[in-house]
Amino acid sequence: MNKKVSDQNISESDIRAIYHQGEDAVVELVTRLIERIERLEERLDKDSRNSSKPPSGDGFGKRTKSLRGKSKRKSGGQKGHPGRTLEWRDTVDAVVLHPVTQCQECGASLTEVAAHNYDLRQVHELPPLSLHTTWQTSLFL
Repeated sequence: MNKKVSDQNISESDIRAIYHQGEDAVVELVTRLIERIERLEERLDKDSRNSSKPPSGDGFGKRTKSLRGKSKRKSGGQKGHPGRTLEWRDTVDAVVLHPVTQCQECGASLTEVAAHNYDLRQVHELPPLSLHTTWQTSLFL
């Protein structure tokens, strides 16, 4: 192709000139245009899920919904499953009381009312990490 024409802004007269240059010139132009279209489509297909683009660059398009169907079971552990929780301990390090001092419904004071029910649970926590420093010395005799 003798005349170089930019792929971005090609006019009708440019197309006619290339056509008159022959079949090879037309094939070269169409090949370049196809390559350009493929590059542009590849850029359009990229988003934050399949490239290093940040999610803010995805635009406002809707995300596709999951094809996963709704299960008949409730979420969480199912009935009959043994489960794996920490065992109940008979000895504890501390007992914390959380007294109920007023009614949740009307706000009346309950300090003079005897408790008729209670909840008991154990909370397992790891103690905070602390640095333990030891002086070590060697005696040379």
